[in-house]
Amino acid sequence: MNDSTPEPGANPTFYVTARAGEVIGPDAASLIVGRAPEGEHLTYWDETEGDRDSKGVLWTRCSQTLSRTERPVGQPAGCLHPDRQYGTQLHRYCGACGCPARLRDGRYLHLVTEDERVEDGVVRTVHPPVCLGHAAACAARDPRLRNGFSALLVGASALWGVVGTLYEPVGRHEVRPRPGGPRPIPYGAVDDLRWTVAALLMRELTDLEEVVDLDRFLRESPV
Repeated sequence: MNDSTPEPGANPTFYVTARAGEVIGPDAASLIVGRAPEGEHLTYWDETEGDRDSKGVLWTRCSQTLSRTERPVGQPAGCLHPDRQYGTQLHRYCGACGCPARLRDGRYLHLVTEDERVEDGVVRTVHPPVCLGHAAACAARDPRLRNGFSALLVGASALWGVVGTLYEPVGRHEVRPRPGGPRPIPYGAVDDLRWTVAALLMRELTDLEEVVDLDRFLRESPV
């Protein structure tokens, strides 16, 4: 996986968003049953070191359409780009611009929807934090926030798992996707992760403080 961070840029329109023409998802023929001392698992027939993250999970392959300054270009495609999402989520960079999002007090600002709250005081999300400079634009322009959101100051965050597609063997070498489509899979589910192609990195957020008035908070916060 590419865990590098992008160079700062001026385009605030969602660095993590996939662009038209970018190819996301593995060729079905490239996935096969792998064998190792610990047992069978999912692999690419031509797997390279960059196909797995630091926890050993296999990730989907995808192309990128980038400018000379390494910024994504093209019309938004309406989904998150796995490689860019992974890098910003891992390093807790702003999902809009790809730059550092850490606030002066060490916390991070997240814009979350109700379905990302899994229990009282806990949020699980695939969406990276936002920086102060782009929070207002995200709140106004991100389609996922149109039906309401909460602005949260997050004091603690941990990598929880991935959103990915589970596969199963069908014969000695071939595999097929299991029914149900992509789903959240915690890093503790080792047996499932052996047969997963991950597409998004998920964090669990705790130590939350709700921002009642986001506009006022942004006006009064030093950038």
